[in-house]
Amino acid sequence: MLVYNIGISAVQANQAALQTISNNIANANTPGYHRQQVNLAQTAPIIQNHLQFGTGVTVSSIQRVVNSAADSALAMNLSQSADAQSQLDVVRAIEGLFTPASGSLTDTVSSFFKSVAQLASNPSDGTMRQELVSAAQGVAQQISTLNSSLDQLQQQQSAAITETVNQINQITGQISSLNQQIRLAQAGGTEPNTLLDQRDQFVQDLSKLVDISPGSLASSDGTITAAGGWLVITEDPQQLSVARAADGTLQIRIGDRGPIEPAGGKLSGLLAAHNDLIPETQTALQTWTSAFVSGVNSIQATGLGLSDPVSVLTGANTVSDPSLPLANAGSPLPIQSGSLLISVTNSTTGERHTEEVSIDPKQDSLQDVVSRINSLANVSASLTSTGQVRIAGDSGYSIDFSGRPDTSVDTTAITGTAIPHLSGIYQGSSNANWTVTAEASGQVGSTSGLNLRVTDSATGDVVAVVNVGNGYPANQSIEIANGLSLQLDAGTLNAGDSFQIKAVSDPDSSGFLTAMGIGGLFQTQDFRSLAVNGEIIRNPALVAAGRTGDPGDAGQLDRLTQLRAARILTSGTETIEDRLASLTSGTGSAVNSFQTQLDQFQSQYDQLRNQQDSVSGVDPNEELLSMLQYQRAFQANAKFLSTIDDALDDLLGILR
Repeated sequence: MLVYNIGISAVQANQAALQTISNNIANANTPGYHRQQVNLAQTAPIIQNHLQFGTGVTVSSIQRVVNSAADSALAMNLSQSADAQSQLDVVRAIEGLFTPASGSLTDTVSSFFKSVAQLASNPSDGTMRQELVSAAQGVAQQISTLNSSLDQLQQQQSAAITETVNQINQITGQISSLNQQIRLAQAGGTEPNTLLDQRDQFVQDLSKLVDISPGSLASSDGTITAAGGWLVITEDPQQLSVARAADGTLQIRIGDRGPIEPAGGKLSGLLAAHNDLIPETQTALQTWTSAFVSGVNSIQATGLGLSDPVSVLTGANTVSDPSLPLANAGSPLPIQSGSLLISVTNSTTGERHTEEVSIDPKQDSLQDVVSRINSLANVSASLTSTGQVRIAGDSGYSIDFSGRPDTSVDTTAITGTAIPHLSGIYQGSSNANWTVTAEASGQVGSTSGLNLRVTDSATGDVVAVVNVGNGYPANQSIEIANGLSLQLDAGTLNAGDSFQIKAVSDPDSSGFLTAMGIGGLFQTQDFRSLAVNGEIIRNPALVAAGRTGDPGDAGQLDRLTQLRAARILTSGTETIEDRLASLTSGTGSAVNSFQTQLDQFQSQYDQLRNQQDSVSGVDPNEELLSMLQYQRAFQANAKFLSTIDDALDDLLGILR
């Protein structure tokens, strides 16, 4: 009966091959399916009369056809592609926020400076002043909106990180469960091809979320390492968690270990977007806002509107600790060593005098500066209950920070009868103190050679020599230098008569006013949200067009125009608008870079899939050819069995 067994074994083996081929064709489009092949082997022979006879064929195994190199490369490709895609999505969103368009930050800033130029042509025009205030509100709203949008984008990344971690934990749990089933099946001598395919598909899904170490895919015990080698997936799944660090960044942990650093996958891209890309953009925007606001506010705070000087000013900003030196007190803007000059005007007589407050941020606290201001004549200063600086003129006095010359000079060292008066605004590059000395004695307006020598009190350099003798009309202003003018009454001067002049270019060389938010156009504590000074919104006449208070003075507006052209950003290489253009072009370049990477990954993916399919994929045409081969073998062996059966029937018939 051995011949029957041989035929039966052949029929069964070919039937198994046909069944395997059928399964391949059925799963030709199943994700993660690897083509299976039947491995045939001879059964053990028997020996009779020293002769060895074959006993047939058996199916030794049904194995998956695996291209391990392509599988590993695909896992890495998917991780890198998902990482780049996550970051690309974010930089595209950022690009959309900064793209120049109607109502964008670039557009509103341009409109603001256009309004400045229009008002400069007619500084007293109320409608143009209102338009300037509206343009400033447009800038403030856009900055606040941008920061809010960036915050929302970061929150979206945070939610996506949590969701991705949950997906990773779910997949690692499924892989661990399959590892257990695979181990049990292999221990029982079964080749668990379907389970292995399922695990491979989960591994591929996992590689899109987090990087997988390529070497671990060839592990004999099914152990897979991921997330930069920190996540080890065996039969006992590890759980990832999300934690927020003190600096606001998100970290990934495993139990009490971490933070871990994924090297690829969606999780890596989301972390990079949340922790780096968005904060870098926020920092760049806040740096821009700081430069813009401090520049505009410094000009506004040291100028005058159409109204008289005010009686009280209250800052909008605070420091973390008013008792600490200003350099360490958490000031919104840096305060440097310098001076603050306060002009105090008698509201009844119009007499004006200037008080100077020196500020050293390394030594002086906010309380020190407030006390120093409070000690000045006809001025009071204090901190409000919420920590803002309040500066006020005493009853009957008003204050400003325009740096106008005093209405009267100190005549202590003048023995003649001619009294000097100053006018104009100093346009020099830095503050100076001048000493004016009569070189000879004589009658103002008639004595030949009657000159006043103006020297720099600090260096002794001669600033100017002014003729006030023959040819000078008494009581007429004559320019000394850089916008400051002198007027002498009719009278006499004696040789050696002298007086002092404060030549004020920058009334706040310390930056104290802008840091404390005093008298500025914009108000902000952290440069994330911005608003226009409410007093100026209610009264656009407070817009500081100049420093003299004259209706036609546009000096401060001219300074704003100069600010537009000044290279005050990126270490003095970019203007305000240049920097906005750089932010836009920078995000555009990042979009192009990530898109180029994705295109390269896609091309690589297509090649790897072709390599994988050429080995592991199901080609229906090839399967049909194999099916014909095994079908013929099956039919031949079935015919063989039928023939043997007929022969035996004939033999039995003869024996009967």
